[in-house]
Amino acid sequence: MAMHIDPLPASRSAQASVTTSSEAGRCPKRTLEWHPLQTRLRVLLSLAVFGRVLLTTLSAAAAQPPPTPTAPASAPAAPAEAPAAADLVAARFLTSCTGCHTLTEAKLNGPGLATAASWPVDQLQTAIKRMEKNVGPLKDEELAALAEFIKDGKAPQRLAAEQAKMQARFLAKMAPPDPAQGAGLFAGSVGLLHGGLACAACHSVSGTGGNLGPDLTGVFGKMGGATPLISAIEKANFKIMAPHYQRHPITTQEAIHLTAYLSTLDPKAPVAAPPRFALAGAGLAGLLLAGMTLYLRGQRLARGRDNKLTRRRN
Repeated sequence: MAMHIDPLPASRSAQASVTTSSEAGRCPKRTLEWHPLQTRLRVLLSLAVFGRVLLTTLSAAAAQPPPTPTAPASAPAAPAEAPAAADLVAARFLTSCTGCHTLTEAKLNGPGLATAASWPVDQLQTAIKRMEKNVGPLKDEELAALAEFIKDGKAPQRLAAEQAKMQARFLAKMAPPDPAQGAGLFAGSVGLLHGGLACAACHSVSGTGGNLGPDLTGVFGKMGGATPLISAIEKANFKIMAPHYQRHPITTQEAIHLTAYLSTLDPKAPVAAPPRFALAGAGLAGLLLAGMTLYLRGQRLARGRDNKLTRRRN
């Protein structure tokens, strides 16, 4: 039996031939593969770039100034403590009374007031009233307050506390106390501002100086500290001193320096005996004064007799 084969169309046979020829001319597709050495170089290069970037970032961060720490919010400040109120009665006693009196048995220009604390109030006020000639007028309420202060058992403590406050106020306004300057003022090697006599003209310290007034070696302790002594020196309210120093007053600054010097003296130090010629001079001056007194008295009596005789003749 004969088989019949249909021939392909011309168009299809031509297409098949072209396809076959094009596939035959195309190169087979190949996959790109890296050499192991190239792979290692790529990894090292990547690490180097990453390290450089990291180093640059860290350097820039280190160059920036550290941030300023913010202070924590502070609690509101506590109000300043108000200064202690002044003890006006103790202050008045310090400025008006301590130049002559103490609250102990120690005597200055006036008696100590230790026994006066036991007096009746009216009697004590009368005694204080008599001091107006030295301290000026005193009102009734001031007399009562001073009498009550003297009778107060805590008066010495009140006096010491007020003295410390007054001394602090003094020193805040003045030059610091200078014992060397005070020694010069006392001896006269440094002149007083208003031309007053040097302390050594009448007073001595440790036996050295004048002999018309008492030795002042232990006066700092007797007066009860700096403030009373400064007040006493500045006022100089003593019978012999007052007329001279009213015309030539001692300044507060000079009184501070003198007090500083007197505070350095040891009251237990042995007092040097005055030289013999000083005693002889004092004795001679006393004899001359007595002789002049007797002479003047005799002259007055003689003039009185002469006057009587003259009247009788007339």
